[in-house]
Amino acid sequence: MALHIKTGDRILIALIALGVAAGALWFALGRADDGADAAGALVVCQSKDGFYRCDPLDSSVSYTVGTPGTGRGADADAGENRISIHDGAVRVESANCGNQVCVQHDPVDAPGEQIVCLPHGVVVEVVANEQDAARLS
Repeated sequence: MALHIKTGDRILIALIALGVAAGALWFALGRADDGADAAGALVVCQSKDGFYRCDPLDSSVSYTVGTPGTGRGADADAGENRISIHDGAVRVESANCGNQVCVQHDPVDAPGEQIVCLPHGVVVEVVANEQDAARLS
């Protein structure tokens, strides 16, 4: 018994195959773009009090961001966040804020990712271009 496929079925099979191929190509190109963005990515660190610094994500540097503090607790008089960029990722090594959310945050390494210290008003952000960084005011 021979299998007979109608013209409409053939068109449907061709459209499905074309859709799968287009989806695979879109996914592959999207993944390639992600790698390119991360390769030239920048780390922008800023505070609500005017601190601003921009470093390449592939650099190896550590620095401390000082802020006026919260008025109570360990950071009553002065807030401090120790930022570290190593091995293509950035993290907050230490902070004297009360909740330590920024220190416990996983390191970030992809454009669009951020680490925020709300008590001190510090934002560390990975961006593809410096102009993409959120501006604190």
